[in-house]
Amino acid sequence: MKFFTFLMLFSALLAGCSSNVKLSGQNVSNVDSNVNIDKSAAIAVISSEEGDPLTNKRYIPDVISAFEERGFTNVSEVQNNPDYRLVVSFTSETKTETKQVPIFNNERNLPYTICRRNADSNTRTCITRYRHFMEPIVSGYKTVDTPTNIYTFQFKLTDKQNYLILDSTNTVVHASCSKWKMFEFLAKDAIVRANFNNPVDKPYAVEMKQDYNCQ
Repeated sequence: MKFFTFLMLFSALLAGCSSNVKLSGQNVSNVDSNVNIDKSAAIAVISSEEGDPLTNKRYIPDVISAFEERGFTNVSEVQNNPDYRLVVSFTSETKTETKQVPIFNNERNLPYTICRRNADSNTRTCITRYRHFMEPIVSGYKTVDTPTNIYTFQFKLTDKQNYLILDSTNTVVHASCSKWKMFEFLAKDAIVRANFNNPVDKPYAVEMKQDYNCQ
């Protein structure tokens, strides 16, 4: 929940900066730092058995392309005897954050009384008036549920003995973007950010180009 709340705040801060699409996410990974992965090693990219095979298969070419951009020369879906297997899984979920928001009131408020004494009759007359404010004031609070879509790309790298070498989970949050666009973004971005030497736990923010359409 702390991670989800942080991403919500992070994305809210980004939203106030400009009109471009802004994505906030988290990159968490663990790695066997004793293993040096040669960029000429044969790597087979396959779909996770636990994920949606159609979704996973759709973005495998993007994953392969991202590896090639990093200088890897032998990454593909089909390998007879690969040195490593990269198992990929794309998932999404909607979480709801419940928070208290203020209720603003523009009606008259804060009464005050003015009294005057008549010198001739020695009587006092009092009038109650109300102050009016140009800006609204908080008159109470209400509960609001805010749904947010969370998109996750997880990949695991294992060797020939099926020993785990790298386990990476990459998450991005956006309220209205298409899930397919978010998966496409994660397939490339997560591989670019992948660290094959050190563990990572880092939030990040990306502002997309002005012509980017996330629908």
